[in-house]
Amino acid sequence: MNSQRVLLASLEGRADGAVDADDFFRSRLEKSLAAGYRLAAVILGNSADAEDATQDALARAWQSRDRLRDVDRFDAWFQRIVVNACRDRLRRRRAGPTFLPINASHDDARVAGDPAGVGTERAAMSAALDLLNPDQRIAIVLRFYLDLEVDEIARRLGTRPGTIKSRLHRGLGQLRIAWEGEQ
Repeated sequence: MNSQRVLLASLEGRADGAVDADDFFRSRLEKSLAAGYRLAAVILGNSADAEDATQDALARAWQSRDRLRDVDRFDAWFQRIVVNACRDRLRRRRAGPTFLPINASHDDARVAGDPAGVGTERAAMSAALDLLNPDQRIAIVLRFYLDLEVDEIARRLGTRPGTIKSRLHRGLGQLRIAWEGEQ
């Protein structure tokens, strides 16, 4: 997270005198940065990738700040940039799961200090999420982590509600199969 603050600090001042608009934009980015990082962490499942994606999103947002049409929708606009940065990273890293394989034994982790198996279940869910394609994973995270309605997800991603419903349906089906195979 410190690297984002360094980038924000490096965005200080402009030669054309547009300091007020830039200061406003910088303050909005600072307020949205932590939420953007948390969103990226849930989508990507790993803090290093989440920091990199947030950094990328921050730079993209700053570069395209003149394209923000409605200041009241800043958070949705920035979240869309974060989601797109995460999608790019997910597509590049298709090498394999980041966490425990889906068939890892729950009993091993319960004995090792996690009696309820919460950490293992979280790791198994992360591994199951890794099996989804980026669009399905993003739709599921936006729906169940940010608690957005289908229409709002569609609006933020620039697609149709039917497409989002399809991604949710297929993604949840794959998660169910992976989870049941784990039990």
